[in-house]
Amino acid sequence: MAESSPILGRLEEPWEVKDLPKFPGWAAMFGPGLVWAGLSQGSGELIWWPYVVAKYGTYFVGWLLFFAFLQYWINLEIARYTMATGESIYEEFHRLHHLYGWLMFILVFIVSFWIAGYIYGGIEALVFAVGDWPFPGNHPLATRFWATIGIWIVFIIFLLGPVAYKIVEVVEAIAALASFFGMLAAAVSVPEVAKAAGVYFSSLFTPHWPLVNFTWTDPNPIASRIVQWDPADTSLLVTLICYTGAGGFWNIYYSFWVRDKNAAMSALIGRVTSPLTGEPEAIPAIGYAFSEKDSDEWSKWITWLWVDNAFGVVFNLLTIILTSILTYAILFPRGLIPGKGFDLLRQQAEWFGTIWGHAGRIALWILAFFFLTDTYITGLDGIARSTASNLYVNIPGVKEKIDYSKLFYIVVALFTIIATFEVWTQQPGALIILTGVGNLLIMCLYSVVFLYSHWFWLPKVHPAGEVVKPSWISFIFLLIATIFFWYAFLFIYIPVTFFK
Repeated sequence: MAESSPILGRLEEPWEVKDLPKFPGWAAMFGPGLVWAGLSQGSGELIWWPYVVAKYGTYFVGWLLFFAFLQYWINLEIARYTMATGESIYEEFHRLHHLYGWLMFILVFIVSFWIAGYIYGGIEALVFAVGDWPFPGNHPLATRFWATIGIWIVFIIFLLGPVAYKIVEVVEAIAALASFFGMLAAAVSVPEVAKAAGVYFSSLFTPHWPLVNFTWTDPNPIASRIVQWDPADTSLLVTLICYTGAGGFWNIYYSFWVRDKNAAMSALIGRVTSPLTGEPEAIPAIGYAFSEKDSDEWSKWITWLWVDNAFGVVFNLLTIILTSILTYAILFPRGLIPGKGFDLLRQQAEWFGTIWGHAGRIALWILAFFFLTDTYITGLDGIARSTASNLYVNIPGVKEKIDYSKLFYIVVALFTIIATFEVWTQQPGALIILTGVGNLLIMCLYSVVFLYSHWFWLPKVHPAGEVVKPSWISFIFLLIATIFFWYAFLFIYIPVTFFK
């Protein structure tokens, strides 16, 4: 067979057909959904939902369930391909066409340049907790100093951890559980939350329209007031839509976690292991497919995917409810709005400070440090995997010169250097907003493609045929998500940003 062009052709190397591995049980497979939830908590949940609730009351709260619900259908299709073939989602993009695969990779690579904002924001929270040492009175300099140290500590952790996914899974599990139960403890302890709960929970089922250009009176029982849309928050609003969950390229990383968890055909693919402390595992450029005879076992794997994905989405949704109700009860009545620059998390400290005084504020900042630093760790892991997958599989000769895992660690080192540069040139909030706008565009693009690829293309080319095809219910909800993402990008972000 003639070799396809790595630019103008498509990835055409066929899958080898093998038996679908047996489902090993629910306990053995627990993890990817929790990792997804832990990652999701690092921006929209901790930063942008509290910001919009503090500034606009419950005006946007009625969209929370809808925004979160959209993420579920995206995740299903991202993981489906990986489970059916053992390949990452990027190999699907390149099998459709190399131009599309490279477009998605380039967008993800560019947007990933700003992931330093997460560890930057996390370190800032830690500096709030311990003070501006060793630069008293100079909070930005202290933050930059400790962020640089934090970035290189993360790099060392990656090098010393035997299996890259295990680092991500452990860090995300600790961060997700600690943040959820910490917020829950605060919510049940604050009297103001009980007073505001009735209005807040009724607002969950009352979406307001339009999403921009409004004036509205919030019925907060503690301090009702008029709120008015600020066009300067347009980028933040689309970031919020994207980040009510992981969002954009962060969702793509669910493919890698499912793969390294050995889900379905991924069990035949090796994991990324450290060149210093890990045992090498073979990661082939091309995956494997199963045949129609394994349809019963595939049903077990798909059931697991539904549940794992639902766990992540619901767990994350509950966390947003906790952070936003604390904001609505404590910050909104006082007119305290979280910052965007070097004041990203100061006001959120009042969630705990209202109950436990300054000790509570310190506890919240320490929790926020884990909230955001774990997102940086996951983002670093994800862009390294994205780069390794695209170069290793699609550039002729790469896999003969360097193995997948070594390529992964080279990219980790590259982005560690980039992150170090960024903390000395940008502010944390600006970096995080840049990732949000770019991620919405990425979601717009891949949701359209999934509508075609999984209902029409994949059943034609996969040996199992119609067995791997999703239901039409999934198609309808993914279509709704796709239309809404494009609406937000074309009719909210573009007009305000480029046609003021």
